[in-house]
Amino acid sequence: MIEILDSTGQPIAKAANPMQLAKKGQKIMMDLVRIQHGIYRRELDHWKTARLERGNTEAPYTHLLQDLYKDVMLDTHLTSAVEKRVLKVTNKNFVIVDEKGVADYERSKMLETKWFHKVVKYVMESIPYEYSLMLFPESMDGTIPEVICVPRDHVNPDRRLVVKQVYDNQGLLFDKFPLNLKFAKLHDGYGLLEKAAPMTILKRHSWASWDEFEQIFGLPIRIAKLGTISDQVKGEVAEWLKTMGTAAYGVFPSFADIEIKESQHKDAFQVFMRKIESVDSQLSILVNGQTMTTSDGSSRSQAEVHERTEEEIEEDDIKNILTWLNDELVPLLRGRGYDIPENMRIGIERITKPEEKIKIDAQLMQNGYRMTKDYIEKTYGVELEETPTPPEPGKDPKKKKDQ
Repeated sequence: MIEILDSTGQPIAKAANPMQLAKKGQKIMMDLVRIQHGIYRRELDHWKTARLERGNTEAPYTHLLQDLYKDVMLDTHLTSAVEKRVLKVTNKNFVIVDEKGVADYERSKMLETKWFHKVVKYVMESIPYEYSLMLFPESMDGTIPEVICVPRDHVNPDRRLVVKQVYDNQGLLFDKFPLNLKFAKLHDGYGLLEKAAPMTILKRHSWASWDEFEQIFGLPIRIAKLGTISDQVKGEVAEWLKTMGTAAYGVFPSFADIEIKESQHKDAFQVFMRKIESVDSQLSILVNGQTMTTSDGSSRSQAEVHERTEEEIEEDDIKNILTWLNDELVPLLRGRGYDIPENMRIGIERITKPEEKIKIDAQLMQNGYRMTKDYIEKTYGVELEETPTPPEPGKDPKKKKDQ
């Protein structure tokens, strides 16, 4: 009889064999108490409290910070910047390569699946969210049907636990299930969103203030001067002004003097706009290291410098995710029965455009190298046949065949 123990050493499930134990562990892990996400407006005090709770060495909890991150990601500019960084890696062509870096396209088909794309996406999301815990469910034939990202509120990375309640101190130790649960954290700290949160909160203040300014000063103020102090008459004229709305006309009694007073604050909105643009610029720098590929640039030379900076960050992300895939995912795949020899690993095909490959292959052939039929068929997705040998001059190939 095999047991699953919690963080205190107490048994929480028993099974007769490892397969049953893994399934019971998955059921316990997925039986979470979902916490309703709050929709109230976050302020800087919430950010400070969440950071203090997450950094508590005696009782660290992640719920408040992860709940804040959900609110932070409502910002459209931040969402665009984060998705851009993630997509730069998920759109790469991952392949199985040998020790020389030569791709095995037949074995690489296992990576051309929806579940593998999700794995790369979830691992990359550990950069803004701090971490990702992925569940690889069991299937009848041993393959991976899907990948599920465990709600981050229910993961305690410091204690290596999956908990049912977000403030539980006991739960399932996910390190005990290396073929079912995989933890990813590509960088130290609490994620990029920890730094983005105060900026998005201040940006939201500017949007609200701008909206209030528009309501007060955006439309001209209409003043009615009456020659009477009758409350009834005042009420009627006020109702007329109210129902007038944005119409360019109105019908009033002759004793009512209507004055339209336009606002003199023509450029005050620049205060809010500049602050919002400044926050967007800082968010772009935080996530992608530059601003010009997510907003307008000023010159080609500056854009090239910014693009190189972004490429450096992309290259670092690729190295980190390849390290994680080969250290964590490949052992899981081998344990699940996938055919990945010990001398092979997951790599990235650097050249994905056929026209670029053709130029390189042509250059190699000019230098005296030959391309094998197998390489050409796998690389370009074509089927090759031998060219028929032309008949010798003066001979009829049909007569030779009849003889």
